[in-house]
Amino acid sequence: MKLHQWLAVAITTAFIAACSGGGGDAGVPASNAPVTSTDTFQVKAAYVNYFNDTRSYPFTVSGTASGFSVTGSGTVTQSPVTNGLFEGAAVLQKTSTVSGSVVANGVTISLAASDTTFVDSNYVAKGWSGEEYVVVTSVAVVPDTAKVNDSGPWHTSNRYADSSKSTLLGSSDVSFSLAPDTATTALLKIIQVDKDTVGNTTMTMTAVFRMTPAGGLTRLSETAVDGSSTLTLTY
Repeated sequence: MKLHQWLAVAITTAFIAACSGGGGDAGVPASNAPVTSTDTFQVKAAYVNYFNDTRSYPFTVSGTASGFSVTGSGTVTQSPVTNGLFEGAAVLQKTSTVSGSVVANGVTISLAASDTTFVDSNYVAKGWSGEEYVVVTSVAVVPDTAKVNDSGPWHTSNRYADSSKSTLLGSSDVSFSLAPDTATTALLKIIQVDKDTVGNTTMTMTAVFRMTPAGGLTRLSETAVDGSSTLTLTY
């Protein structure tokens, strides 16, 4: 499982253009304290469900970039899973496409980007391509089950400018945690930390899903923190 690189890249690009040109489910109500479920949650099943999901998801954008407010909306559209090749090996692949627009500094900019995720026949992450070309270098086995407050690593990757792999941009570490939500659900959080070639963190992205014990997922949000910018997609 990975996060959408376009969340930060595409919106940040739109924000820069705006500055130069013009000068889902909301989750548990704040009044309800989270509850630590005692259920066992099927994490591997959730991972497989996420990859095979083909629904489209509308979202809204909110946040700030360099002190300016950013708002907008759009839709994530997911293709069916198909067979393909990645790094010379047979894989399953799936493309997600985003369309929409954001308003930054009074200027409306269109969003249009896509990325393709690659896994093997056992749904072990191999990499993805889009704004960057990313190759998984080490994988922690996704646990079949977990309990609330469990956490662990999922995979580490090298990030390149393109498929030639001639320019290394840095690394990416993805991990998961299960947080309290209700007596019968948990919040599955997928955390992606991107670093440059000397180990400095350049971006942190967090996706939040409501999860049932059987592994059913409801998308809630994706948030990217990049220096002075914090941008959130809410589904």
